[in-house]
Amino acid sequence: MKIINSNKQGYTLLELIVSMSIITLLTGLFLANYHNSNQRTDLVMTAQTMVADFRYAQANALGLVKYDGESPAGGWGILVTSDPSQYHNYFIFADQNDDGYYNDNESLESLGGRVITLPKNIYIESLTLDGVDKAKAVVTFLPPDPITRIHAYNATGTVLEIKLKELVNNTTKTVRVNFLGLVEVID
Repeated sequence: MKIINSNKQGYTLLELIVSMSIITLLTGLFLANYHNSNQRTDLVMTAQTMVADFRYAQANALGLVKYDGESPAGGWGILVTSDPSQYHNYFIFADQNDDGYYNDNESLESLGGRVITLPKNIYIESLTLDGVDKAKAVVTFLPPDPITRIHAYNATGTVLEIKLKELVNNTTKTVRVNFLGLVEVID
């Protein structure tokens, strides 16, 4: 009786090809999912940054932060718009004339205002004031209480919802501001 010693060492070419194919497939799936989750993370971070900016304006009003050498009569506020010409920006401003609205000279960065630019794939898709679509809205905070005023140039309301949209995956996040000054990301 003849015993065949079959101590093979190594892998066959077919085993190597199958292993490399599986590794390539898993790497491709991971990279595609990583890119999508990275875009969602950008959207979440943008929404949270917007919330922080609302709180910044609120803190400026409560702290009587000066703009152009004096405390603004109408407090501090934020202008948001879903107008395609400006929906990649929003403005932190000092309401100097206490009209509850944004005027061009009220957000100069050299005096304390800010123009916030959203990441390139994210924009303000829509604004709703008490459930009604609006193109522009302003939220101002007045000291000392603070009083929160929400205006949409032709209406006032109690709840403003700002829907942010990310272009690659078409995902959205909504920032809600209410008349009590509560600002939160709701979805």
